[in-house]
Amino acid sequence: MRIAFLTFSLQGGGAERMVSRLANAFVRHGIQVDLLLFNTENPSYTVNPSVQIIDIGKKSKFAIKRTLGNIKAIRSYMRAYRPDVMFCFIVTMIPFAVLGRIGSKTHCKIIGAERANPHALAKNRRFAVNRFLRFCDGFVFQTAGAQSCYPKYTQKRGIVIGNIAPRIEVQRTDSNVIKNAICSVGRLHPHKDYETLIKAFSIVLQYEPDATLHIYGQGISKQNLEKQAQELGVFKSIVFEGFSKTIDVELQKYEIFVFSSKAEGMPNALIEAMACGCACVSSDCDFGPRELIKDGENGFLVPVADSKTLADKLLYLLRNSSLRKKFSREAIKIQETYSEEKIVTLYLDYAREISDSK
Repeated sequence: MRIAFLTFSLQGGGAERMVSRLANAFVRHGIQVDLLLFNTENPSYTVNPSVQIIDIGKKSKFAIKRTLGNIKAIRSYMRAYRPDVMFCFIVTMIPFAVLGRIGSKTHCKIIGAERANPHALAKNRRFAVNRFLRFCDGFVFQTAGAQSCYPKYTQKRGIVIGNIAPRIEVQRTDSNVIKNAICSVGRLHPHKDYETLIKAFSIVLQYEPDATLHIYGQGISKQNLEKQAQELGVFKSIVFEGFSKTIDVELQKYEIFVFSSKAEGMPNALIEAMACGCACVSSDCDFGPRELIKDGENGFLVPVADSKTLADKLLYLLRNSSLRKKFSREAIKIQETYSEEKIVTLYLDYAREISDSK
C-alpha cells in the first residue's frame, strides 16, 4: 500500500509534528510513504529516510500561476506513483488534491483531515474548502466536537482519531526539576492567549515571588508579550525559551504545565506535557482539552481568558506537592490511551477501508 500526505511544510507546528510521526510509524508497518510539501525548507521534524519527500511548491509572483503549478505537480505525482490514499493534512490542501486528481487516470482516494479548530479558518478559505468537501472519500477528525462542525455528508464518511501521545520514559527527579517553575509550550500567537497567562502569572507572583514562567515557542506575538510582561513588572520572572526540538526533555524540568489557548484542534503540546508527567492546567477551549483532562483527576480545566481562575489553580498546584504528584501519575496514563500503536492502527484500518471502497 502507498500512502501520501499533502501538507504545507515540516516547519514547527502540531499538524507537521503529527505528519512526521505518522509517516515514520507507517514505514515501520511496511507502508510506502510520500510527503508532498509546498515548502521543503528548514524542517523542524525528522522523518525516516525511507519516506520520500517531494517538493511540489511552485514559485511565481502570480498567485494563479503558483496554484496551477501546484495542482499540476500533484497530478504528475499521482500519475507517476499511483498512491492508494492521499491524506490532506491541512484542510486548505483539499482543493489542490481534488483538482490534481482530475486527469491523473488514477483511483487515488482523498482523505481530508481537520487539524485545527474549524471556526479558526478565515471565511473566504472556509468557503473554498467547503466547495470541495463532497469530493473527499473520507475525513479524519481529531475530536467529536470538530466533526459536529462539518456538513452531515462529511460527518457520515468521517472518523474521529486522536493524536499520538509520545512514549516517554519519565525521569523527573528532585535534582533535575526547576523549583517553583511553571512552563508552557506553543506558538507565540494571539490564538494561544499568552496575554491571559502572563496576567495570571503576575497574580501568582504577588503570593509566590520566587516563581518563574518558562515559555517555549516562537512567533509573531513575542514583542507584544515581552512588552506586556515589562508593563506588569514581571519580565524578569519570565523566560522566553524559544523553539526546542527536544521538548520532551525540556518538559521534565518542570512539575507544572499551563496551556491558555483560546481555540485548538487537539493540542499536541498538552498531550506531550501529560505524557511527560506534568501536572497540567488548561483552558477549557474548543476543541481537545476536555477530551484529555478530567478536571480535578488528572489536571485542571479553567474557563477561557479567565486570568483569576488560572492564577488560583497555578497557586494551588505550586503549594500542593501531593496533588502535583497525583496529577502526574494520572496524566502519564495518556501514553496508553493515545499510544502510537492504537492511533496508527486506526489510521491504517481507515485508509484501507477507504481505499477498498467504490
